[in-house]
Amino acid sequence: MDDQKHLSIHMLREPKIRLRDVDREAIDYLELRDSIRDHGILQPLLVRPVGDVFEIIEGCHRFTAAKEVGLEEVPCLVRQCSDEEALVLQLQANAISPETKLAEYAQQLKRLMLRNPDMTIRELSCLIRKSPAWVGKCLALVNILKELQVIVDRGEISIENAYLLAKIPRSMQKQYVDRAKVMPPREFRVIVAACVKQFTEAVKQGKMDAFYSDKFEAVAYLRSLKEIEEERRKHAVGALVCTGEGCRAVLDGFYAGLRWVCHLDRASVKEQENAIRAKRERQVLDVQIEE
Repeated sequence: MDDQKHLSIHMLREPKIRLRDVDREAIDYLELRDSIRDHGILQPLLVRPVGDVFEIIEGCHRFTAAKEVGLEEVPCLVRQCSDEEALVLQLQANAISPETKLAEYAQQLKRLMLRNPDMTIRELSCLIRKSPAWVGKCLALVNILKELQVIVDRGEISIENAYLLAKIPRSMQKQYVDRAKVMPPREFRVIVAACVKQFTEAVKQGKMDAFYSDKFEAVAYLRSLKEIEEERRKHAVGALVCTGEGCRAVLDGFYAGLRWVCHLDRASVKEQENAIRAKRERQVLDVQIEE
C-alpha cells in the first residue's frame, strides 16, 4: 500500500538511470511548469525510500518544474520496492513517451531479462504493457555498438533505420552508419537485407575471413602530366593539399606534394575508399537482384 505524504524537495533524488532527459525548452514542459506554478502539483510523484532520501521512480518532469518555480514540498506516493521493481515501474512509465531514449531503454529491458533468465518476451511485454512485437524490436537495439547507440539516442538515425542497423553484424555496422543516417528506410532495408544474406552465405560456406576482410589500401598512381602542369601554372589545389595534410614545415609540403602527385594525399585516398565501398555495395545489390 502506497503511503501518500508531502516531502521536502531537498529530500528527493533523481533515479540513477534516466530513460529520458527533461527538455526545459519543450512546449509540454513549459505548459507543465506554468500549471504547477498556478495550481501546484496535481498528480503525486512516485518515490521509494533509499537511505535517508527518496528516489524518484516516476515524475522527474514534475520534480524539475517544482524546483524551477520554487516549491518547498511536493506530494508523493511512497512505495517500498526493490531495485528491480523500481526499474519495471520506470519502464512502464517511459514506454509510451516519444522523448524516451530507446537505445538506453533497450539496455534496461535487457538488464531486466538478465535478472530473470526464464522471462519470455511475451511476459516482459505484459509487464511493461507494450506489445511483444514492440518489445522484440526494442531489444534488438542492444545489438548495435554502444558508440552507435549514442547516435540513435541523439536522433541522428531514425528508429526504423536503427532497427535495421541492428540486424547487421556488429563488426560491420560502422560501414553502414552513414547510410543509416541519410537513406529512407525503404532503401536502407534493401542494403541491409543484401548484407545479411551475404553474411549468412559466408557462414554456411566457411568464408568468414574473406567476408570480414574490409581492409582498404590506397593504390598509388600518377596524375596526368596535364593535371600537374595545370597546377604548376594556376596553383589551384596546393594550399588545400598542404592544409589537408597538416603541413607545418617546408619539407612537409614537399612530401605532401609527392603524395598528391601519386594520389596518396588524404583527399585522394578518401575518394578511392568511397569508390571501392560504392563498388562493393553495387555488387551486393546485383547479387540480390540476380537471385
